[in-house]
Amino acid sequence: MYKSLLLLFLLFANSAHANIEEIINQLQPFFPNISAEQINESQLDGFYEVIITEPRIEVMHISSDARYVLQGTVTDLVTMSNLTAMRINAISKQILDNIDENSKIVFKAVNEQYIVHVFTDVDCPFCAKLHNNIAEMNSLGITIKYLASPLEQLHPQAQSAMEKIWCAENRNLALHNYKIQRIFPMSEDCENPVAQQLAISEQLGVFATPSIFLEDGTNIPGYQEPEELLQNIIQTLAQ
Repeated sequence: MYKSLLLLFLLFANSAHANIEEIINQLQPFFPNISAEQINESQLDGFYEVIITEPRIEVMHISSDARYVLQGTVTDLVTMSNLTAMRINAISKQILDNIDENSKIVFKAVNEQYIVHVFTDVDCPFCAKLHNNIAEMNSLGITIKYLASPLEQLHPQAQSAMEKIWCAENRNLALHNYKIQRIFPMSEDCENPVAQQLAISEQLGVFATPSIFLEDGTNIPGYQEPEELLQNIIQTLAQ
């Protein structure tokens, strides 16, 4: 009996391995860097889940015979859950959590209850408007962790300004002064994470700023009033 179960397990494992190899062969013309680590068992019978991370995060499903591909939103009609969004959020959270904390500009709430990451462009008017509410957001228990996403097409000088800010001795003060009073920091050039964070923002699908990411990876694009942001955080994390 034990030998029969072991044989069935080995046959299944070999079959799954063969299926994944065939899936890789089928997808490589479209995604040259795809690997087995990006292919997982799916909640959909007869399909595998495929995670694409370049140029941006995408979740698709491919049939076990590597013939049919499902792209777009997959919804569980029993729980009314958006399975695609949940998976993308989980991947986004992992990416954000893996960013070096020392490379973020953090405005920490004294009574911290929630943490949000905000991709910002210092020449973006709505980013400045959001930052103008930093004290109120902090008072509501919301810690803001800024990441750089200079939008060159809209603001050609933003990246160089942000590099100066990230190189400042007091980055929080430099960011605040530039956003509120347009005081350009006179810091020395240094190695900085601005270009790397910009690449991450593009991977996460950020094409406008401010772009807010909640603790579970949910993205809220655009400006939010402090109370509006708090309610969105509470409602989203309660789901």
